[in-house]
Amino acid sequence: MGPRGRYDLVRQLRYPASRPPAGSESASPKAHGTARPGAGIAGTERLVMVRPGSGNSSVTLKTIANELGVSVTTVARALKDGHKIGPETVRKVRETADRLGYVRNLEGAKLRTGKTLIAMAFLDFAEEEEIGDSGAVGILNGFHKCLAGTDYAVRAVPASRDGSAVERIREVVRGRLADGVIFDLTELQDTRARYLLEADFPFVTYGRTELFSEHAWFDIDNEFAAWQSTDALLRDGCRRIALIDGDPRYTFVRQRLRGYERALREHGIEPDTALRHHSTLAANIARTAVGPLLDRGADGFVCSNELTFLGARAGVRDRIGDDVRQIGFALRSGTSIGKYVATKVHASHYSHVSTGRALAELLLKRIGGADPRDCQHLARTTLVTTGNGNEAIIP
Repeated sequence: MGPRGRYDLVRQLRYPASRPPAGSESASPKAHGTARPGAGIAGTERLVMVRPGSGNSSVTLKTIANELGVSVTTVARALKDGHKIGPETVRKVRETADRLGYVRNLEGAKLRTGKTLIAMAFLDFAEEEEIGDSGAVGILNGFHKCLAGTDYAVRAVPASRDGSAVERIREVVRGRLADGVIFDLTELQDTRARYLLEADFPFVTYGRTELFSEHAWFDIDNEFAAWQSTDALLRDGCRRIALIDGDPRYTFVRQRLRGYERALREHGIEPDTALRHHSTLAANIARTAVGPLLDRGADGFVCSNELTFLGARAGVRDRIGDDVRQIGFALRSGTSIGKYVATKVHASHYSHVSTGRALAELLLKRIGGADPRDCQHLARTTLVTTGNGNEAIIP
């Protein structure tokens, strides 16, 4: 807009009698954007320019509808999921919204729906920082990928392993701090799940329970994964296979133990409790545990995850040096870690990112009112064997 155009606009706002008749141009045709009067000082009005793409909250669904000559409902559907709207209309609506700088008013959406638009995730993060925790990071990545096309955001909180866990869940429910909850480290009679069922609050567990009431869950077939890993080592010729896993109070650990023992018995080997180590899943703990297991004749290790595998491998190297090829390794993995270590390793693989995406999708379904029995999914791992830079995938 040139100086003359700006002068005319200000003059018309200050002196209404000088305004041109309705429908006539009040600004230079080269001007981009729209002008609207705003509150000023000393009895005058302030001119506010709204420029396309500026993200101005004054652009509403009705603004877009009037621009295109369609209904507000059509605009709302086109911006959301395009349900029952033609692709060309969806394209025009979204292009117009971008051009006008439309930004959805989430605070208004919260007021209208009574929802927080927050998904709360209580996840087990590694306590030590020597290596990091690819598991929780990958799962969070999956959450974000799933929620990216929605109004929801995720808040991640380290899971408590003590008696305060259910109290933290109770605070979320009582304070309406989220619309739904995801948590891992499930137990057979999980008190958090029982409380949320009684409160009728949407939630999804990463892991199963043995509660009588149905609830939403996503889980890896842990028994199959442990059987798969152990069987692979047995086929390599290992006979004294040690298990390095978590606390048996957790459901997934019990399931993995069943799979490990089943594989041994299928090969005619009776499980030896002296070859089992259960503790916190951490690399430094696994490293320390390896020495005594080697003293008991261990010639292979089935590890619960990447952290315990790296710790176990370091523990073997501490004892026998760099030539660790005489010892077998297998793990339950959500990454491609086997490609980056100079050791043959069998990985029962299921992506951490896919896990996070599945958990978030199920939670959105529960928040939307889906039956818990329709929000249960068991995923199976794929055996991936790596060594010397080569990779073999066995379905």
